[in-house]
Amino acid sequence: MLSDPLRSARLAVLGGRFLQARDELERATPDTRSSPEWQLLSAMAGWRLGEFALSRTAAIQARDRFRAQGDADGEMRAENVAAAGAFALGDLADAERGFARALALADRLTDDLMAARCANNLGNVSYYLARYVTALSFYRLATATFEKAASWKGLAEGWLNSTIVLRESGDLASAEDAAERAVGAAEQAGEARIMGQALAAQSEATASLGDLDLARAQAERALDLATEHHDPLGEAEALRVLSLISRAAGEFDRALELGQQTLVIAERVRHPWTIGEAQRELGDLFRLVGRDADAQGAFQAAAQAFEKIGAVSRADAMRSR
Repeated sequence: MLSDPLRSARLAVLGGRFLQARDELERATPDTRSSPEWQLLSAMAGWRLGEFALSRTAAIQARDRFRAQGDADGEMRAENVAAAGAFALGDLADAERGFARALALADRLTDDLMAARCANNLGNVSYYLARYVTALSFYRLATATFEKAASWKGLAEGWLNSTIVLRESGDLASAEDAAERAVGAAEQAGEARIMGQALAAQSEATASLGDLDLARAQAERALDLATEHHDPLGEAEALRVLSLISRAAGEFDRALELGQQTLVIAERVRHPWTIGEAQRELGDLFRLVGRDADAQGAFQAAAQAFEKIGAVSRADAMRSR
């Protein structure tokens, strides 16, 4: 029987145990570390741990090696991860190109699961660019294809993203329905990390509908899951929502504290979108408590973060505030 030196690392990545995966990868021999699969697994684990620049570099190296070997499946998977790295770092143009290339490869290989992931990711790019109709179209395609592929995890991600766009579009009833679907799919998948993200989205939808006590419980559970499963972006999102809830409850000092914690995490992982979101919320809070100079600084910082990723309409909105 041929040995499989990457089996433990592969299983750890697939099981969402990303710290364990990184430890397994670091123990690999030099020959194994030079393989494109090692680079791809390293990129996947690194992305989940918030190491976006390293993830993108490793994924590009894996993609180029898979392509040189004529391995279209490996190229497709690496292209998707490289695009995800570009997305996290705020290079939306490169992310959109990468996801589109990965989608074309998925269609050629008739890989429904990867096609659904790419459609979902293209929806995320459109959302960042405030192209809500396009984003929802991609999410509808993604959820339909995830359902065809019998992927509860994918369905959870698709419904989670739909929740965010629907809420921001003002369709609160549909957002609540999508959030419930996301939580249910994450529960079916047994995916605690995605469950945390879905609960954060559900919490914000619940708060928008006025039930602050339930929203707070949902967001606190989301934070616990994100912390437990080493999901820094999930932590930041749960803290941001908790800050919103505290603001709605009139707890302005607590809201500011939570908002500043959100910003610390966002800046630590150098995630421009989350930095922009955190600064926007802080700006709203500062304005509410009469700290106009601080509000102006926060809105300007939000504009710079959004502009960095090419989200021009969002940057302009921050400057208007």
